[in-house]
Amino acid sequence: MNKNILYYFAFLCSGLLLSAPLSAEEYDDYIEGPKWKEATVTIPSFPVRDDVIKIEVDSVDMPFSFYVDPRSLSIGDDGVSRYTIIIESHSGASNVMYEGIRCDTNEYRTYAYGTHDGKFSKALSESWNKISSSGAMAHRYNLKRYYLCSAIDRPFSVSETLQRIRYPEEFSNRGGW
Repeated sequence: MNKNILYYFAFLCSGLLLSAPLSAEEYDDYIEGPKWKEATVTIPSFPVRDDVIKIEVDSVDMPFSFYVDPRSLSIGDDGVSRYTIIIESHSGASNVMYEGIRCDTNEYRTYAYGTHDGKFSKALSESWNKISSSGAMAHRYNLKRYYLCSAIDRPFSVSETLQRIRYPEEFSNRGGW
């Protein structure tokens, strides 16, 4: 008789232990914050070549030079750092793009491309893409890491970003991270 009570008690305890994870799922305390919403974006004026600032990009044998238009820099209410970049090959050919970087998600979006007549043309795609640290478009990784975003993935202010672009030697350890 004593043996049966012991088995019954063991069976009851195992049932209680197995039900504990199920009840924890019912009472999940995680509350998701508001869904991110992109701000309305206004494309800036086309960059003036004499006003752009060259930025350094860490990449082996990079065949391009990169320039940022300081007048285009902005941090939106949505937390997106936006800028105009000029990518110039060593032969002199160049591309102009107006882009945004989300520090918190490591993503970028191109809003507009420069045309031959010195104007912007709106990009067809509205998608956000992951930033790569290698390849011809490594400038986005460098912009995020060294110029636009802090180590905790928050955007620097426009004035801090301009300081980092204008005086990179002051941030010789590239203090973003």
